[in-house]
Amino acid sequence: MSEMIQFSFALSPRMRAFIEARDALACLESAYVTQNAHYWLHAACDLRTSLLGDQGRKPVIPEIIALFQDVKLHLNKLAADVPHYSGRIETACKKIDTHVEQLQDGMTKACLFLANDALINAHLNNQKKHDWLGHRSCMQQSLKTLWKSSDERTTPLHHALVPLSDAVNTLDGMLNDFVSWSKHIAEGGVGQISPDRKTSFGLLVIGLPIEEVSRGIIPDISGNRLAIRVRFQQWLPGQEPIDVHDDLPYSMMLVPVGAQ
Repeated sequence: MSEMIQFSFALSPRMRAFIEARDALACLESAYVTQNAHYWLHAACDLRTSLLGDQGRKPVIPEIIALFQDVKLHLNKLAADVPHYSGRIETACKKIDTHVEQLQDGMTKACLFLANDALINAHLNNQKKHDWLGHRSCMQQSLKTLWKSSDERTTPLHHALVPLSDAVNTLDGMLNDFVSWSKHIAEGGVGQISPDRKTSFGLLVIGLPIEEVSRGIIPDISGNRLAIRVRFQQWLPGQEPIDVHDDLPYSMMLVPVGAQ
């Protein structure tokens, strides 16, 4: 079976906050491994906004804890309906409790680092406003030299974020394994999804074979939580998006978690 690339689409503000934090952590980890200064700074600023809240975004830790509690509630209901899964569900619930306990302090150490680090704050301010005094140029000219001792900056933050990274990876795995995939055909490159009106869903996941994504096929969704339209486009180098007009098979799941 071909490897499938998963695309997450949040259907609620809570789930959107989680996905933003998940993606920022992934980018930060990649930049930490490669020691890419510009990539690391962009990801650190994005994660700072998620953890501290800014520009209309709530701090993400309470949202992640609420999602864990939502998952635990659904798992306990499943244990009552399917008793032979109760052992595995109990183990999963204990894992959830451990992650929630580790997040209860709000990731104070990581938040203080992100709030106080001068380089991160300078990069963040450079993106928010036009810098008439030239600090943006000053920062670009100094970054190469500053980054020669980057371990003093990146390693402490990396270690401080380990509990959050572990929790986010666990939660992401649970959400993506929560329900079964259903297979569909986007006729003429367009699919229609009509969620059950009796159930509130927090997350839509679209799956495409890796071969399709490799040739630039990307899903785009529009509509609302009761009627979702999936349109597939092809993104080619140096070209505007091209609508797919062929029938395209794809997989889909709707996750009844994090709908608030």
